[in-house]
Amino acid sequence: MKIKFKTFFHITSFFLLLPLALFAQQPAGNGTVTGTLQDGESAAPVGFANVVLLSARDSSLVTGATSKENGQFTLQRVPVGQYILRASMVGFPTRFVPGIVVTAENLQVALGSIVLRGANTRLNEVVVTAERQLVEFDLDKKVVNVQQDIAAQSGSIAEVLQNVPSVTVDTEGNVSMRGSSNVTVLVDGKRTALAEVGLDQIPASMIESVELITNPSSKYDPEGTSGIINIILKKDRAPGFNGVASVNAGTYENYNTSLNLNYHYNKWDFNAGYDFRRRSRLGNSNSFRTNYPGTDRTSYLDQSSTRNGKDISHNVRFGAEYAINAHNSVSASALYRTGDEENLNGITYRALNSGQQLDSLTTRHTFGTEVDHVFEYNLGYRRTFERKGQEWTADVTYFTRHEDEIDDFTQQTTIRDGLPIDLDPTLQNTTAINGRSRLLLQTDYVHPINENSRLEAGYRSSFQRIDNDNMFYNINPETRAPQLNLNASNHFVYDEHIHAAYANYSNKISSLSFQVGVRAEQTNTVSDQRTQMQRVPNSYFSLFPSLFLTQEFNPENMVQFSYSRRINRPNAWNLNPFIDYTDPSNIRSGNPLLRPEYINSLELGYLRYWDNSSFNTSLFYRRTNDQVQRFRTFEEGVTYTTFINLASSSSYGIELIGTHNPYKWWRLNGSVSGFRVELNDAQGDTEVSNSQLSWNAKLNSTLTVWSDLAIQVSANYRSPMADIQGRMEQMYSADLGLKKDVLQKKGTVSLRVTDVFNTRQFNFSSYGPGFEFTSHNNRQTRFVFLGFTYRLNTDEKNNREEREQGGDGGDDF
Repeated sequence: MKIKFKTFFHITSFFLLLPLALFAQQPAGNGTVTGTLQDGESAAPVGFANVVLLSARDSSLVTGATSKENGQFTLQRVPVGQYILRASMVGFPTRFVPGIVVTAENLQVALGSIVLRGANTRLNEVVVTAERQLVEFDLDKKVVNVQQDIAAQSGSIAEVLQNVPSVTVDTEGNVSMRGSSNVTVLVDGKRTALAEVGLDQIPASMIESVELITNPSSKYDPEGTSGIINIILKKDRAPGFNGVASVNAGTYENYNTSLNLNYHYNKWDFNAGYDFRRRSRLGNSNSFRTNYPGTDRTSYLDQSSTRNGKDISHNVRFGAEYAINAHNSVSASALYRTGDEENLNGITYRALNSGQQLDSLTTRHTFGTEVDHVFEYNLGYRRTFERKGQEWTADVTYFTRHEDEIDDFTQQTTIRDGLPIDLDPTLQNTTAINGRSRLLLQTDYVHPINENSRLEAGYRSSFQRIDNDNMFYNINPETRAPQLNLNASNHFVYDEHIHAAYANYSNKISSLSFQVGVRAEQTNTVSDQRTQMQRVPNSYFSLFPSLFLTQEFNPENMVQFSYSRRINRPNAWNLNPFIDYTDPSNIRSGNPLLRPEYINSLELGYLRYWDNSSFNTSLFYRRTNDQVQRFRTFEEGVTYTTFINLASSSSYGIELIGTHNPYKWWRLNGSVSGFRVELNDAQGDTEVSNSQLSWNAKLNSTLTVWSDLAIQVSANYRSPMADIQGRMEQMYSADLGLKKDVLQKKGTVSLRVTDVFNTRQFNFSSYGPGFEFTSHNNRQTRFVFLGFTYRLNTDEKNNREEREQGGDGGDDF
């Protein structure tokens, strides 16, 4: 059943905006609440944490602030009344401090040191439970609290990101930010094996939160046009043993399970996890190409395809950390992932003459299997000093990935020149042995100069090798003997060595904060096409400056300007000249002569808090030189696709994001982003350009309608977007989820429906010299998932141990 966008919009809006409410107002006041946040294990200050004051009467938000680097915070303009303080920081459980009283006689309340540790905060024998927003905002990043999204109960990271501002996800799980698909994915701030396998294959159950950094400083890897997605893994450091187990079953034979265990004793922290996923991938597509050969004989190609695939994956991970003493700790972790895929694809080609009558009919079937193995090892060292905030860390990470892929092709032509024919089928086979390895050495140092200023510096070396060996065989139809086709086979090896050093200096003068930094990188690459003995070395030195200026008018009202220079290096898929004949009418190959893109990014952001609401807006501009884009040409009935460097491109726009809690039982967040993309290039004597004004919108509504029962409805829309030879068409969808706590909140039952109206499609149009092309792609995206999650060992014993180790006394709240 097809649903028009207008009907879809009306139905979705009804569910999202069914309850109506007005903004609540709080009386003004002149009180002040101050304190300092500390790490309960290392006694180090906890800077850049979110600190808010809640009304003791109804838990509504009164005011908020961000702790300084030294852990200190100040909450101003606090009315007379009774309050609960809430402190939250990624990597720490949320901490609550009740019993705060501001009176006319005592307007200045000093809380002293507040320690962040443990899984629950037990005060006066009452457990206070935090309910964090799905998306929290800072000026330089957005933090997605994954466990607040019902999609996290059974979905992947890609599915969770569908509800996140700034991010769009296509039907294949590819992620883009603000119109660009060149996004760098990190795990706990590092490039790891998980970041290489695709976000649609990472279970959301592994994740604590996701950070979106649209304009990173020079401390971060500058790779990626539109910024960084930093995945923060779960690390529960509650005393004793605890864990979470979940099982989910979905339609079309989709299943997944996960088990995450943690054990903390004395100076040791252990964590382990296992995840299993079985995923089906069904889909179909239709395309139509008009061929203009330069004569009056226009011809057409009507093509349809089907896809039936499944993949099964297992993830096993283990980690340990040991505190040698109060200032030194070491850590180690290991991860193993294995995946098995099977795909059965069918393509039907209907060649039509100028009168659109059938000229030839050909079918092509492909059966493929793929086995994937990933290993990753990490060693880490952390040293703190007597000076608060001073820290030195060093990490060594090594990962390797090995893929074996086999595809068998059967092609049969039954009509030629409008007449039936009887020919033996054409049989072909391809094998691919793909390997990837990376060694990463990294060290970082933070040196506070005084209360408001600090210096950061670091060094990073990355050694990467990608080895793709693709063999193409023609199969003798009589003897079934394979014959190697050297013209279509390719052995491609890509080596990349990057050495980088950075330095950042930050300070605060009155209410103006600034950070200035620079990163220097030396890159050495070699693209080695061994089959044809074509070796292309490349070396280049790059500087990546960054600048951040933040003006804080008050804790609820601030503005920031930022600038950074970034790079997007061509990957092996873009560079590998191997000719892919999977679809003989649409052949693709890489370009080993591609140059890296350089991006200059500017952003102006404004952040404002109210009692129950927040508003974040950003103006952004990106200028890209040598942007890499797909480029298609047409010759003798075949479309050839490769990659080229554009002369330039520009993207600029505005993003509006807001959250609002009309009632304690209803939470809303939404965003609208509009941007214009301009592309320009010259190919030979032909100038090529395109531009498009695009926008996207998201809305998420969560209602707690009964005791421990939450209903979540989310909708998103992406308008058409341009590339150099056409555009991607609009895409929109809506999801529905329900979550109910059971077994005294030790268990959770969830029900989730993705793409309720079955509207998520990926359609695009393209044009070039001698052809026009349109394509409509449908992937099975409407699923129903039923899941159960059980939290292990979250009883009174662990809460008592936490309270005894925490030491409730004096000013140590």
